[in-house]
Amino acid sequence: MFTHVPMRLRALRAQALGLGTPVDRNMPEAALRRFAQMDEGQAMAELGTGTSRNGLAQAEATARLKSHGPNVVSAKAPPPWWLLLLMVIPNPFNLLLAFIAVISVASPERSWETLGVLMAMIAISSGVRFWQEYRSLVSVVKLQNSITTNARVRRRPGQGAEKPGSGSEPESVELSVHEKEVVPGDILLLSPGDAVAADCMILEANYLRVSQSSLTGESMPVTKAPGAHAAETKNCETAFDLKNVAFMGTSVVSGSAIALVLRTGDDSVIASIMRQLSKKREPNAFQRGIRNVTYMLIGFMLVMVPIVLGISGHVTGDWAQAALFSVSVAVGLVPEMLPAIVNTNLARGAHLLSSKKAIVKRLDAIQNLGAMTVLCSDKTGTLTKDEVRMDAFVDCAGLSNSGVFQLAYINAAAQGPQGNAMDAAIVRHNETPGESITVPYHEYVAVLPFTFERRRSSCVVRGYTHQQMLICKGAFEEVLALCSRVRRGPKEEALDGATRQAMASQADKLAAGGYRVLLVATKKIPKLPAVVAAGDQDAMEDALQELEASMTLEGLLTFLDPVKDDAAESVERLRSAGVEVKVLTGDNLAVAVNICQAIGIAADSPNSDDVQAITGPDLAALDGDVDAFDAAVRTCRVFAKLTPSQKGQVVRRLRAHGHCVGMLGDGVNDCVALRAADVGISVDSSARAAKDVADVILTEKGLGIVADGVRTGRVTYGNSIKYIKMVASANFGNVFSILIASAWLPFTPMSPIQLLVQNLLYDVSQIAIPWDRVDDEDLALPRRWASRDLLRFILVLGPTSSVIDIATFCSGWFYYGVRSAEDPQAVALFQTHWFLQGLLTQTLIVHMLRTAKIPVVQSRAAPCLVFATCAIILIGFCIPYIPPFRDVLNMTRPADSFVGILAALLAAYCLEVQLVKMLYVRIFKAWL
Repeated sequence: MFTHVPMRLRALRAQALGLGTPVDRNMPEAALRRFAQMDEGQAMAELGTGTSRNGLAQAEATARLKSHGPNVVSAKAPPPWWLLLLMVIPNPFNLLLAFIAVISVASPERSWETLGVLMAMIAISSGVRFWQEYRSLVSVVKLQNSITTNARVRRRPGQGAEKPGSGSEPESVELSVHEKEVVPGDILLLSPGDAVAADCMILEANYLRVSQSSLTGESMPVTKAPGAHAAETKNCETAFDLKNVAFMGTSVVSGSAIALVLRTGDDSVIASIMRQLSKKREPNAFQRGIRNVTYMLIGFMLVMVPIVLGISGHVTGDWAQAALFSVSVAVGLVPEMLPAIVNTNLARGAHLLSSKKAIVKRLDAIQNLGAMTVLCSDKTGTLTKDEVRMDAFVDCAGLSNSGVFQLAYINAAAQGPQGNAMDAAIVRHNETPGESITVPYHEYVAVLPFTFERRRSSCVVRGYTHQQMLICKGAFEEVLALCSRVRRGPKEEALDGATRQAMASQADKLAAGGYRVLLVATKKIPKLPAVVAAGDQDAMEDALQELEASMTLEGLLTFLDPVKDDAAESVERLRSAGVEVKVLTGDNLAVAVNICQAIGIAADSPNSDDVQAITGPDLAALDGDVDAFDAAVRTCRVFAKLTPSQKGQVVRRLRAHGHCVGMLGDGVNDCVALRAADVGISVDSSARAAKDVADVILTEKGLGIVADGVRTGRVTYGNSIKYIKMVASANFGNVFSILIASAWLPFTPMSPIQLLVQNLLYDVSQIAIPWDRVDDEDLALPRRWASRDLLRFILVLGPTSSVIDIATFCSGWFYYGVRSAEDPQAVALFQTHWFLQGLLTQTLIVHMLRTAKIPVVQSRAAPCLVFATCAIILIGFCIPYIPPFRDVLNMTRPADSFVGILAALLAAYCLEVQLVKMLYVRIFKAWL
């Protein structure tokens, strides 16, 4: 139904064959209401179709297809691989690294090494992100293209030159065409299981029931029937309540119909919902967090770099060298590997989610899952099994009675393929192991099927004794009104007013609990009217309807769309993880509240003030009062009878109040909310439009997968924030030390190339962080990127490392006597010592900062991270002892006595950091 096509010329489509005006495209519901009030002849004349139901001529249909366009809803095409690659490159961190790279080659010394390193970091991070998103895109396209749909239409052969209604129209033939070839004016044939290919008007129906859940969220199918009723049409709250109109995107549950296609493609109601998705998507929580962190790093550079430039240039007198050194400081402040680490982390999270039945289309969605504070979910198929199931069968005293079920089963089985969802549930109940009830012998004499007007079905049966009985099953009010007696055990009594009132109260209570209630009644028939035996169907139905009077009330049946087995457990898992679940549904309030009470979303008592539920019309009444509207959105847990726009509005208002919002939905009516959420979640069996706008697609629908995704998202966030806090605080500590050294030492404490290599080695030591463990305490609550928290961490932990740096400077100044720039060898020794101390302390600190606990003793790093850090410590320590590397970096062999000093400095640093960490956690109540 949804495909990726270029937009057609609007004027051509609007004027073609009088099929509507440009205004109609923006108001499809108004146009359909107008058609619903017409009779069959008027509608066909409006569409330029012959007065018979033979359909369009094939040539005419072809011409309409060319002028009006294919019957598809325009959707944004997936980007080609090269465009996707270009889209993943310009993220904030990559742009920041590119800017610094340009500055490095624009400086007087033209640091090409810096340019090469930074470009490599950009290429690695972009490559990782591109490959993961491209693989996800391919998986989604395969899902979407796995299903093709055809439609059955009536078409007439010939050129269409015959005058409509002239009697010269040839007989039509039934054709199976691709749904995109359906045009306005076509005669569409509908059968059980068919997807309705366009907005159409019902001309003839045989017990037709259509599921509109993808558009409205209602779990129960609705009856569609022909007939123009102007007054009834005007009283319909929404177009979806029109009885004689079926909509594109719905499906036939039972019955059959002949329909006239009214509107197709971008003129349909479903397309009007999709047009709300054309607006530019707002930045999600992850994107806002990344942007704020980038701004903070830029702010650091704008403050620190000029200070270092001024002090270094003033002390050394070499402004060119000072300029190059200040550029190196800028590079030192920026975590070069940040894009690569974050994207690798996200890619690993996507891989983990794929093993848990979820395809991640946008990598940002993984961390948004972890940061989610509110999950908005539809009801049907997510919390419930999306099937009507019999719940109970009781007599008029409220006691379970198998006799009531036997009568109901006989009636339901008589309906055959024309039965409704309740008939199927009754039959299915008797096929369930352990629930089967033996049905006495019977043979059918006559069957009177369900109609929307009668709201009941009946059958006449006879048993071994040849006693004939009418069994009637139907809506509460209709059946109760036809009963004059009530069964009390083996006896029948008169049905008085008190009993009627008691039954009505019981039914109202059940309906308020979300149950569908049917009554079962019987009547003994000594002799059938002659017309029944004669086989005249119309006369037989009239005769049987006359017999549906003065019946005996046997009992009632209740039905429910049962909750999923793991729904309550999944809701509790989410709640314990700090995620509030809100239900957004188009179904009625009683059903929604009952389901939510069963799984713990709403309060147990429907009369409790804690239920906190609201309907779409009530919510719409608050549109003028922003405060009242926001209060309802924040406090209510159940939202029923919502329109697609209202779902999106609820999500946007929650985000405006600082929540990170997830939306789980599978219908077209969920698309606006899916797009508005920080992370949109759909399923592979959902409407194509929902999969187009979703960020994550579940291969199996259920909250349990979402709960698993939340934990995976928090692990991803935890490992990402570990890296940025470690590297940013360490880099800031280095720059702070450089600032002190620039004001103290008559030479630069570390050359630009040494500083760059040190940062690069330190970053490489953390490449294994995406595979690291995260403490359970850090997974308990939702967290998101917070620049203030990061700034606080940097300002506290950064200067901590400077204490050890100053100690190293003091050892060089006082112990080794390096106090001037006159001896290059002595300066090289000073720089080598600080290179070693800085690299080893930065790398060792990974294990100190990765957890709020005591490292190794209370929390151990993953083996791959231990290996990576140990390997870098070994490499870094060996560099000054290997002549080729030492010479390239302008180093010298360290003093033998410095090894002991270095060991003491490392021990002191670990102790210092542990003490600062304990104090930090006590004051700020958080670490990562």
